[in-house]
Amino acid sequence: MVRAFLFCFALLVAFYNVESRKPVVCYYASWSTYRPGRGQFNVENIDPFLCTHLIYAFFGVNDSGAVTILDPWLDLDSGRGNIRLFNQLRNQNPNLKTLAAIGGATVDRVIFSQIAASASLRSTFARNARDFCLAHGFDGVDLGWEFPAMHDGDTAPYDKRNFVLMLSELALALRSHGLLLTAALAASETIASISYDIAGIVPHLDFINLMAYDYNGAWSNFTGHNAPLFAGPSDQNDFQRTLNVQHSINYWLSQGAPASKLVLGVPAYGRTFTLANSAVNGLRAPAEGPGQPGPYTGQYGYIAYHEVCGHLSSATGWYRVWEPIQKIPYTFSNNQWIGYDDRQSIWEKCNYANSQQLAGMMMWSIDMDDFRGNCGTSFTLLKTVNECLV
Repeated sequence: MVRAFLFCFALLVAFYNVESRKPVVCYYASWSTYRPGRGQFNVENIDPFLCTHLIYAFFGVNDSGAVTILDPWLDLDSGRGNIRLFNQLRNQNPNLKTLAAIGGATVDRVIFSQIAASASLRSTFARNARDFCLAHGFDGVDLGWEFPAMHDGDTAPYDKRNFVLMLSELALALRSHGLLLTAALAASETIASISYDIAGIVPHLDFINLMAYDYNGAWSNFTGHNAPLFAGPSDQNDFQRTLNVQHSINYWLSQGAPASKLVLGVPAYGRTFTLANSAVNGLRAPAEGPGQPGPYTGQYGYIAYHEVCGHLSSATGWYRVWEPIQKIPYTFSNNQWIGYDDRQSIWEKCNYANSQQLAGMMMWSIDMDDFRGNCGTSFTLLKTVNECLV
């Protein structure tokens, strides 16, 4: 009798822990399957127990409001069958939710603007998004319009208002079938103040995935960290002092977003620069362009965490510096400079999310984490989030 009671009690505790777990939202960049060698990441590499919500990026949308498959060979059963394999991860973890990310940087923002401006297209898009989820087995949609009102055209001035209408239509269609609606939204005040009626969009979203990164990059002629937690002594003016996580969270809260709906995004990648003078290598040091590409991601100015930690663990002359006020690391070697996040800085951001009672945390994207152990340790960034988030 006692043994039976203890067994039932253990089940109740386990159930409570699952139900009370904060969102850990994981984006999977499906094109990472095309990366060479140790950089290749497939659905089979995903640990479904490290995420509460797993988001498949990306699907497209056309000017008639239809949701489109961008890579049929990869996504459909006529090829690799990624969508089916992705959603089958719930067989291992029945508590996992899977969402289809519609949009992203490669989808023409004008298409979203035109859909949002038309009542009939909004309705069609919402219906198609719902049917897409039902047909392929997703638990909901994550909308990735980058970014309302940040383009030329007649509809741009009305995007902020129309985005609310689009989300309202989507929420109605999805929730009628028990499906979720989230969105990946710009965290920085610079973009958010132009793109979003924050108080207007909040009621329609189950939670908001704040893209709290890309604050600095090779578009500037000086170095800067991808995602500082706080402003720091190297920030030289009021604008630079807004380029950090704390300022963004404070802005969203001040505009009517409840902490209980804000999911803090953290990057599993860094931004790279080529220094103008290798002897001047701190934050806000003069730079003459993007840094060299990583061996697997192959993109100038952009580098995966597993590529950065591979540099640092190989004793090839890279020097790591910890900035104690902004709570971030950077590294340099000769004229190459990288501002990135590691286990220490992710832990600091997680503590901040806990202190602000935010809904949870999000990672873009798990395929750039140290999933193969390039750093010589099992402590991935995603595992760090799971350890820290309470």
